[in-house]
Amino acid sequence: MNVFTRHFQGQSHEVGLFDIDYRRTQALAEKYGCIEFDSLSYAVSRAELCLLCTPIKATPQIILDIAPHLREDAMLCEITSLKQKTVAALKKLAHVRPLSIHPMFGPDVETIKGKTLVVVPVLDREVETATTRSMFPGAQIVVAEADLHDSCMASVLSLPYFMNLAFARSLSPEMFSLMKEMAGTTFTVQLAVTQSIVGESPELIESLINENSFSWKILNQFIDESKHLRRLLKNSPQEIRDLIRRLRDSMDEDSGLQSARRLRNEVYSSLKK
Repeated sequence: MNVFTRHFQGQSHEVGLFDIDYRRTQALAEKYGCIEFDSLSYAVSRAELCLLCTPIKATPQIILDIAPHLREDAMLCEITSLKQKTVAALKKLAHVRPLSIHPMFGPDVETIKGKTLVVVPVLDREVETATTRSMFPGAQIVVAEADLHDSCMASVLSLPYFMNLAFARSLSPEMFSLMKEMAGTTFTVQLAVTQSIVGESPELIESLINENSFSWKILNQFIDESKHLRRLLKNSPQEIRDLIRRLRDSMDEDSGLQSARRLRNEVYSSLKK
């Protein structure tokens, strides 16, 4: 992620880059004034801090593959969106300092300051949290064990991605242009979220759902709830109104409920600029 390159350069560190697509390595190295490597094993052997930005499925094996090449007491940090398998791989390494973090932001942000980073403890919760705070000053730090993290990600990532794929498939291609012309606030904001998701890597989207051992429980619940709502709408209009009131009451203590309409309007306004 380019934001990490800029971040560490801003701290006056010497940054080296490696990508399996060497042309990409060259382009990024030239853009940011970094060292370029054409060998992963050589790159990690030079690093005091090795930051892995690799696909979810591949990361556990990559950790084990590069382990023999890492310097004694080097730090190995990975940033995958799911943690059970990656943390298990990190725990197998005896000669390096492991760090497992999950940046809760995309590659387009300009700075890490004010953004949320989740720390998933590997060996020492306090040391790894303190290390993350030191490496990323100004970031909002949340700490969660691997199982709890992945369970939350089933709702935070797997479910929204699944919902938006279904939303995209439900739109009529023949009426798409007209729908955009007629769209109000809700549809415009929802469509922006959907298109941003559909525009991401298909491999990433599939992994966020299929590689999370907690995802199918919440996805099946969503499907069941959708069917239940459909029955209520067809057969019991009063019940659906009561259900909406109960949902509103259950969220009433969350400050986000009070600001949700304002936030939606702000997003809509920014999209229309």
